[in-house]
Amino acid sequence: MPNIPAGDGRLQNDDAPQLGADLVPIRALIEAERKAFVEAPDDIKRAGYFCAYTPPELLNAAGLRHARLFKAGDPRTVSQGERYTQSVFCDFSKSCIGAFEPGSGDPFYRAVDKLYNFHTCASMKRASEVIEQFVPTTLFNLPRLRSEAASRRYFRDEIIRFRDDVAALAGRAITEDDVRAQIVRYNKARRLLKNLSELRKRPNPPLSGLDFLELVRGYYYLPPETLIDVYGKLHRKLSRLRDTGARPVRLMISGSIMAEGDRRLVALIEQEIGARVVVEDHCTGLRPFVHTVPEGGDPFQALADGYLDQAPCARMKPLEDSLELPAALAEEYGADGLVYVYLKFCACYGITRSAFVGHFQQLGIPVLELSSDYSHSDHGQLKTRIEAFIEILTDLRSEAAAGTALASRHGDSPRTEEQLQ
Repeated sequence: MPNIPAGDGRLQNDDAPQLGADLVPIRALIEAERKAFVEAPDDIKRAGYFCAYTPPELLNAAGLRHARLFKAGDPRTVSQGERYTQSVFCDFSKSCIGAFEPGSGDPFYRAVDKLYNFHTCASMKRASEVIEQFVPTTLFNLPRLRSEAASRRYFRDEIIRFRDDVAALAGRAITEDDVRAQIVRYNKARRLLKNLSELRKRPNPPLSGLDFLELVRGYYYLPPETLIDVYGKLHRKLSRLRDTGARPVRLMISGSIMAEGDRRLVALIEQEIGARVVVEDHCTGLRPFVHTVPEGGDPFQALADGYLDQAPCARMKPLEDSLELPAALAEEYGADGLVYVYLKFCACYGITRSAFVGHFQQLGIPVLELSSDYSHSDHGQLKTRIEAFIEILTDLRSEAAAGTALASRHGDSPRTEEQLQ
């Protein structure tokens, strides 16, 4: 990693947080779970799912071995999937298909006894229909108008249908008390993960954006009892650390899914350029953990309400709901700027990008818009653009320190990246 001069708001390498040894236990647990998933040392059925709107409470209540399948970023797997689709599908959907391909797919994906998916976007719906030829797959509907009473009743019915399918796979009934107990456990895990994220509100956070993504990865592989223990110990340790060191340039990342194998943007920002990702508004970062599921009443309606009430993705309506959360998070976490990133050919985030960018510009928060894929050929271009963006943010901070930035933010027209260059 290059050494970055101090005094410009960026971190020196020695200042950058590295949980390192603190992440070893959760990584070991994840790998052990992945190994058991593939080798199947018992008769437990294995279920996979794609979307953050899938309630793992029901999978755990059934006693299944389960995991969210969001590993992507390998161009070879994309190429495998493209044989079943067209080039206009996003790389994530093509990766999902390619990973299930017999003979050359990912052993972890190939170990799945059944795949579940909720209908989010057209590409992932089509991907599910292709994958169905490789592994039993059930697609459930997800209402777009999340505030409508009819949507909530309908989604409860879908949740019930999901329960019945999961129970049939597991070969055992799922009671309401089973579901209530899982809601309580997963809520504890979600709250701890949110608490860990909130440590990043400190001027010099004790964990990096890469660290937090690794903790989120654990959520999708490990049972809640394990998560509560691991997250709790780590939160107690990090909470006791003193907040020392220089305040880095702080970024928020918003946009489409950031896959398990696609951390190169965050690594570039934090390890090569020296800024810090302090909060995420995407479905594999903080977004699914901002809200919890109600713990009283009908547990199936609670799941329907809880998952529809979670921070919405760009696919949900009205779009204004999807703009309010990132704006609030940027304010809470003291983000200096927003990196809005989406996969090429992603209809949801590609089409709504102008609304996101315009909203943040109106708030006076600089935005860098990036469109990428899993080809790895754009590293140099990404680095150049992010470095230029960080220079802009650093200049703005210098102006603020001189007492001029506040007037600029409230009195001048919002400035785009191009205008500031």
